[in-house]
Amino acid sequence: MVKFVPVKDKDVLSVTWVLPYVQKELRSQPLNYFSHLFGHEGENSILSYLISEGLALELSAGPDHELWSYSTFEINVTLTKKGLENYEKVIEAIFQYAKRI
Repeated sequence: MVKFVPVKDKDVLSVTWVLPYVQKELRSQPLNYFSHLFGHEGENSILSYLISEGLALELSAGPDHELWSYSTFEINVTLTKKGLENYEKVIEAIFQYAKRI
């Protein structure tokens, strides 16, 4: 865990997974699939849950591919003040959702 003091008045929680290189998977694009699942904003989404708990304002998710050697998948959650105070609950929700999908 790395903590930074924000320059702007915006608190963002980032969760990053380092994964095997998958950019060559052109047909299935597995990380783009997960981007859509995590980034969904409708009913029963992780974002709708976090908003209903007063923990988050927005969420984004997406992959990146580095140096033809590994891929990353990152989720960024803009937290409310309550979310910042309870960031462990936000992390727990992200991992529970990941486990579910």
